Amino acid sequence: MTIEELYRTFTDVNFRYLRFMKTHNFSRELVEPYDSLIETIRLQALKMDFSPTMNEELNALGRLDLDFVPKLSWAVNFVGFITFGYSKRKITRQKTKSYYLREIHQRHLIVQSIQKHLEEE
Repeated sequence: MTIEELYRTFTDVNFRYLRFMKTHNFSRELVEPYDSLIETIRLQALKMDFSPTMNEELNALGRLDLDFVPKLSWAVNFVGFITFGYSKRKITRQKTKSYYLREIHQRHLIVQSIQKHLEEE
């Protein structure tokens, strides 16, 4: 991957990140391409071998869980039973949203640090 392709990928990832933050639409069709772009950047950054701490962070990053389902306590399940599933669906949506927001933001910060490191060199 050339530097120009890498910068285009940075631009694309930034655009997708902003779209996620504005729309909060985390469907599989939108998250999967974002995850593959982050994975290509991660692998390329590992090949460049920036620093030991950056490499540890990139190795620990992993991929997004596209089939994320939050674990719910028995109390949530009981309240969901009483409310015919409304509260359970609402809590599941909230936890799923917070998971994707946290994970996408974490990946965005790492991509920004990689991009800043490349601009300094």
